[in-house]
Amino acid sequence: MSSLENTFDYVAFVNEGFASQSKYGKKAGDPYTPDDLARIDHLVAIGGTETEDFFDDAIEFRYKKIIEHFGHLLEESVEARVYVPRRSWKNNEPSYLDNPELRSEFIAELFDILLFHRAILAYAGISGEEFLEAARAKMKYNAVRPDHNVNSDAPASRDPAAELQGNCDSAGYFATMEEEEALDFIEKNH
Repeated sequence: MSSLENTFDYVAFVNEGFASQSKYGKKAGDPYTPDDLARIDHLVAIGGTETEDFFDDAIEFRYKKIIEHFGHLLEESVEARVYVPRRSWKNNEPSYLDNPELRSEFIAELFDILLFHRAILAYAGISGEEFLEAARAKMKYNAVRPDHNVNSDAPASRDPAAELQGNCDSAGYFATMEEEEALDFIEKNH
């Protein structure tokens, strides 16, 4: 896996997921692999929306696999969560912080989450580059979004619904700032 040779190249890791999941899908006898679905996406892009009906079975299979892999991702999340005690201060539950073996197991479970995340991206037909662009846009938006209380030092309104929607003084801090000015402020103060 070249994505893990010298560093962790997440874009390459995501892109390698297409081949990895396709290999596994073929062995499992799946009627469509992520590589097949990517070819179908390409054919639909060329043929237009009138060709979509021809691929109904493939699209239905795609959604089933995405849902299946979300289930696996959640299972792995629960397995990782087991290593993080809820009340270790109260009853001394063992945690991943207590010894290197538990820490290694915890990290392995976190990586399993990434493997299923990658599988979801592959079946959804999302490349590493497309995911990177979405991640960049989301992080840029998160830096200035009005529903994040970090955007201000105004006291919270004590109204959770207002806070979630950004309808509060603490969210209005950047209303008069330009986006670049707001990003500079955040970088300097957080």
